[in-house]
Amino acid sequence: MAEISRRSLFGGALATGALAVGVGSTAASAAVPPPPRQTGQTSMIDVAFPAHSTVRIGLIGVGNRGGSMSGEWARVPGCVVTAVCDIRRDRAQGIADQLVAAGRPRPAVHGGSAVSYQALLAQADVDLVYIATPWEFHYAQARDAMLAGKHVSVELPIATSMTELWSLVDTSERTRKHLMLAENVCYGSHELAMVKMAQAGVFGEITNGHGGYLHDLRALLFNDGYYTDDWRRLWHTRSTASFYHMHGLAPVAAAMDINRGDRFTTVNATATAARGLADYRQRFVPAGHRSWNETYVNGDLVTCHLKTAKGYDIRTAHDVSTPRPYSRINSVAGTRGLFEGYAGTASGSRVYFEPSHTDHGWRDFGTYGEQYKHWLVAKLAGSGGGHGGMDFIMTWRTVQLMRSGLVPDIDVYDSAAWCAPIPLSVDSLALGGAAVEVPDFTRGDWSRSRPGLDSPVSDMPTGGGTLAPLPNLAAAFDCVGSTSETNTVPGDFDGFGNSFSAEKLTAAGLAPGATFTALGASIQWPTGVGKINNARGRGQVVKQTGRGSKLVLVGSGIGTLPSGAVTVKYTDGTTTQGTIAFPNWVTPAAGGATAIATTTGRNRPTGYGDTAYKYTVFAHSVALDPAKTVDTVTLPVNSNLHFFGMGVAP
Repeated sequence: MAEISRRSLFGGALATGALAVGVGSTAASAAVPPPPRQTGQTSMIDVAFPAHSTVRIGLIGVGNRGGSMSGEWARVPGCVVTAVCDIRRDRAQGIADQLVAAGRPRPAVHGGSAVSYQALLAQADVDLVYIATPWEFHYAQARDAMLAGKHVSVELPIATSMTELWSLVDTSERTRKHLMLAENVCYGSHELAMVKMAQAGVFGEITNGHGGYLHDLRALLFNDGYYTDDWRRLWHTRSTASFYHMHGLAPVAAAMDINRGDRFTTVNATATAARGLADYRQRFVPAGHRSWNETYVNGDLVTCHLKTAKGYDIRTAHDVSTPRPYSRINSVAGTRGLFEGYAGTASGSRVYFEPSHTDHGWRDFGTYGEQYKHWLVAKLAGSGGGHGGMDFIMTWRTVQLMRSGLVPDIDVYDSAAWCAPIPLSVDSLALGGAAVEVPDFTRGDWSRSRPGLDSPVSDMPTGGGTLAPLPNLAAAFDCVGSTSETNTVPGDFDGFGNSFSAEKLTAAGLAPGATFTALGASIQWPTGVGKINNARGRGQVVKQTGRGSKLVLVGSGIGTLPSGAVTVKYTDGTTTQGTIAFPNWVTPAAGGATAIATTTGRNRPTGYGDTAYKYTVFAHSVALDPAKTVDTVTLPVNSNLHFFGMGVAP
């Protein structure tokens, strides 16, 4: 499908201050009791994942962050990337090629529009969806993923409005699917040690913490090639808010048992004037650049003060607009001492504890880091990965939780609470910095003591990493190959948004759900119109039963006469193999294929057309041993081959 500009899709609403308008909460509404649960809706606290022998993951958004994370997910034992989607289809294709080059199975590729992710969600072979798109897409994609029956790991933030945060909590509870903020910093070695020290009582009673995101992003924000459609810079034109404080808040909140014995109660925000981005533009961005049409309103430094039910205090800071060394601050303090990150010491952090320290002099964290090393850090030492290894630890732990059938370390309530200061900072600033209430997303369960990042030692289950046979070909569907002439937009048979006309296929004998005969085999045409209804060849293993003379596959191709090997496994464990080919859908039969239906014209993104051309569905076969019973079929590894159906002919 032709790429749809993010700016054209969302620019109108977002450019008029969608954050402030879409927040859906004011100081008054934030104080309203939590909305009641619907009938049958229950808490997700202490709800374990169903155990998965293999975790099949779909990636939505594979640009800067998502692209780097694709390899982290793929190398976790027992995890297979089965689908990749990006608004720029070429990026998704590139990631798929990288995975294949690394010896991984080829994932399905989706992309080209802001709604292409729906085809990924429709895939049966996706258990977990990882979302790394621009912030404005996170809420809808996460909600839709849970509604499609998938668990979700979403990059920061999960949503930017209070209405959206509550919606995600409720959707998780209704669907019984977990949503986890992909907060990699929670799995940093110093952060995990800080949590262990807190649980061990090293700090005494922790009374306050301080975290933030202080990162000079000015050069990247004005880099035309880094943030597609300038999405991140444009947030600074819409509102003053604490957009991205979670890296600092989350580990501090974990150390202070937020949602596990304490909770946020109020937040008040302050903000400096917005000067940094305009100053940088004045000095370094040439006149005539599109950014000169922008007015920046987000304060350079936005600070939030959160109070807790126990009377404790947490401060967060967000600044990406001024020159400064990187820091997440990362500090907790209590009645017996404190920890501070980004301290310039040998280890990078420093501590001071009674009774060991009485001279008012800081100590390097190094020996404490070894003493309180988290089991995840010890187990995965030397595994590498982005951001000092925390990216791989996060992906490994997520997969391990799902494979082992354990309760997630970070749940939807943590995710919502950590993101709540985004809309609430807007509310507070609108009231001159007054405190506004933070809702209780747990609906009263926050006081229960339960594990979080302070998890007991456990191991990754053995085995896994191989995909069990899919129950039928429909379970392998990953592409919208036919659409109605009244709604052609979902189609993407050829990677350019074109598809067969369902009306013309019906006239040719291939009506949705109809049974037809091809090369002697009785086959059912897919029922879906405008939904995923064919499988691209990615080496999928599909259950197929029957005895006969040949296996018949129905489909069509893109490119020049694509071909590939089909492997048939019999119930006695033996196999047979044959090569099939489907001509390009706009060319006549060739390569041993037989035309079974020919249509005039095709559906394009703009509607039905191209009536000067014929578009054809073909059949091809693989010889079978008629004395044996078919068990499974392994499709070719060639995504230019599209399969609509298959069956065994007598």
